[in-house]
Amino acid sequence: MHGARRSAAVDVVEKLARDGRWRTVVVSDDRGILEQGRELGCSVRDTAGADFDWLGTLQEVVRAEAEPGEAVVVLGGCAAPLLDAGELAAVTLQAADGEVWQNNRLSPDLVLWKPAERVFRVEVCRNDNEFGYALERAGMAVRYFPGLLGFGFDLDTPVDCVLAAMRAECGPRLVKAVSGWELWRRVEAVRAVLDRGEYADVALLGRVHPVEAERFGQGCKVRLRVYSEERGMKALGRIERGEVRSLVGAMVEAVGWKRFFAVLEEQAGCVLFDTRVALEHLGVHVSERERFAADLGMVEEIQHPVLRELAEAAASCRIPVLMGGQSLVGGGLRIWLDV
Repeated sequence: MHGARRSAAVDVVEKLARDGRWRTVVVSDDRGILEQGRELGCSVRDTAGADFDWLGTLQEVVRAEAEPGEAVVVLGGCAAPLLDAGELAAVTLQAADGEVWQNNRLSPDLVLWKPAERVFRVEVCRNDNEFGYALERAGMAVRYFPGLLGFGFDLDTPVDCVLAAMRAECGPRLVKAVSGWELWRRVEAVRAVLDRGEYADVALLGRVHPVEAERFGQGCKVRLRVYSEERGMKALGRIERGEVRSLVGAMVEAVGWKRFFAVLEEQAGCVLFDTRVALEHLGVHVSERERFAADLGMVEEIQHPVLRELAEAAASCRIPVLMGGQSLVGGGLRIWLDV
């Protein structure tokens, strides 16, 4: 997954650098990304070897690189693998003074604001997901990026990388990085269900985006079984306060993962499952590596018993199950419409 993320980050940097309308600054603790950024003509800042302060670093970059009054865009390396630089430039021209544009109200990872110096009014912000709201609290008017795939899809998990690679807009490095992944088999099985054209039942579970779900259902001509819960659980601080509650998680507590999927396979032809809400409810706090192993069906690499049971039950389910994070049941739903 690290190699895929690095590939996606450099692909996005290359898109912006070659477009010519941007002064691109690459901020990372990854020397490989920084070196490729230099080769593409970008300014770079190495954050390795120090306690990373997201807001402080951003303010330092703006102070050093931005001109007073101009618009600034900040995005994570995996925030927009299908980004079109021309579409981003068009939004920048629309932005007025005092506005912050974001691609998601509750947890944005692509944020544009104008003027640059407004960032210095923000006093507390730990990461990009909190930044749009932090600017809003600092007095900026909120607007949203157009509902285009390039603005609405990011890479949180392995399945997101494979979905992105299905699209022509995806950069060549990411396509190469995921070309041999076993996960393609499950993705193709889901596509076969969607291609039936007979209003197959599709289950969407987790932080399902309501607008994206409706578009997906109509565009793919499928019937949806949707349970959406805990949208914004990170940005609203519900995780750190221990407030996350999941109906799916409660059902699993009652009957176990095996029975849960046995019921689900009787009601749907395939499942797109943002597992993070249920896992938080169940108190499954493991490394990213172990979560991704569950997404990939690599049962032998999972130590946590509840997570291992999930991976085993999903793998033995009679219908295809794709597991991941929020993008899978958010912007990722749009990817299926054209493939």
